[in-house]
Amino acid sequence: MKSLRISLFFFTIIVTFSCCDVIEDPIIEFGAYRSDLYGPAPTFEPAAAVTKRVLLEDFTGHDCGNCPIGHQIAHDILVADSEHVAVVAVHAGSLAAPLPPEFPTDWTTPEGQFYLLTQVGVDEMPKGRSNREPSSNVAFSPTVWVNKVNASLAESSPVDLQLEVQYVEENNHLNVHVFNQWFENASGNYRLVLLVTESHIVAPQLWYNHDPEFVEEYEHEHMLRGSLSGATGLTIAENPASGTSSTFSTTVDWNSAWIPENCELVAFITEGENGKVLNVAKVKVVN
Repeated sequence: MKSLRISLFFFTIIVTFSCCDVIEDPIIEFGAYRSDLYGPAPTFEPAAAVTKRVLLEDFTGHDCGNCPIGHQIAHDILVADSEHVAVVAVHAGSLAAPLPPEFPTDWTTPEGQFYLLTQVGVDEMPKGRSNREPSSNVAFSPTVWVNKVNASLAESSPVDLQLEVQYVEENNHLNVHVFNQWFENASGNYRLVLLVTESHIVAPQLWYNHDPEFVEEYEHEHMLRGSLSGATGLTIAENPASGTSSTFSTTVDWNSAWIPENCELVAFITEGENGKVLNVAKVKVVN
């Protein structure tokens, strides 16, 4: 049994997918925390101030020869400030579709297709979003990602996140407890999204200006593997007032297709279903 603490929240997901220009948000289900197996849920010490973090979404595909440039820029951003930046490499759109024999594996997800084809609405890459600012339908080329991330980091956030995650290998369970704490009054609907990314995935990638251009054993990092909350998440607060907080706990079955030692959980709170990201948290499944 392994445990660690950071900001996050967990749900299970059932997803459906169809090939069309507009992808609907995957369906979600969630269960109770198994206190009968794992004891009482933990309590959290309130934070003195908000820890602000940024979500960088890298829209990419294995048949996109310019996308490794974006991968490198995202990597450099993480090296500079991994504590406050979470990267999600979203394989979606026509350049991420399987194309045997060169690209035999389908790395797309219903969530990724929803983010690119429905929210952004443009099937082109490399593109990216930093906290979905100025809006979720705007994506930028990698050349401006550093500036966009720095601008997002400079903005204040009304909410702080804390989480305890416990991966129970013998039961194939993941226990998640998330604490959200509001430092300002806010109006509207606020939603929590939880994504699973996986690194060290070795698979083909087209890479222009590389010799050879077809890289059969390219190492993909921070690849979006699925969601545990649906693409647009679940409501966690309605018109929250400054000083309020709440804790959620759940036990979920771990997806055996994901190697836990290589996975990271990325959680973020958004303004409504398609609004900007207010704050982000990430944690390794196995520390």
